[in-house]
Amino acid sequence: MVDQEQNDDVVDPVAMLQDSVEQLTSQIKKNPEDAESYYHRGVLFGQLVDPQSAIQDFDRAISLDRDNAEAYYNRGLAYVHLKDQITAIEDFTAAVNLNSNHADAYNNRAAALFELGRFEQALADADIAIGLRPDFASPYAIRALANTSLGRSKDAVVNAEKAEELGFDRQMLRHFMLQA
Repeated sequence: MVDQEQNDDVVDPVAMLQDSVEQLTSQIKKNPEDAESYYHRGVLFGQLVDPQSAIQDFDRAISLDRDNAEAYYNRGLAYVHLKDQITAIEDFTAAVNLNSNHADAYNNRAAALFELGRFEQALADADIAIGLRPDFASPYAIRALANTSLGRSKDAVVNAEKAEELGFDRQMLRHFMLQA
């Protein structure tokens, strides 16, 4: 049996996120033109797996600050969650147009392009992500999947080995490659 005192020390991460949402909502009520509060609340909604609310907040943040690459990037992630790859690609493109060093945006755009069967474009974006962050496993995995889909098995194996060396889960990657 768990001691009640110990149980009181357990922190519920969802409750913490919801508390933070409430705090930001209060800030937004005080200052409805606060782009940063909308952005941060959108991130929290994303962590709470509420992509629709996240998108609404990112929309508002972007309407107040059109130069916020992170708002476009995170809105793109929300669209990926909704399986709207085309809109996600548009947002990832906006993010890299504002910040050409955004490796995560290139990587996620590569993944979305792969999902749409646009394998050569996925490879190009994965290459840019790797150029920006050579120790980033995910773009190597995307390269492995795209090369598998294009019938380039030797390149796929090289990319898969590099992804695994950098920490990508071997079994997961091999499973995805069999499906590609």
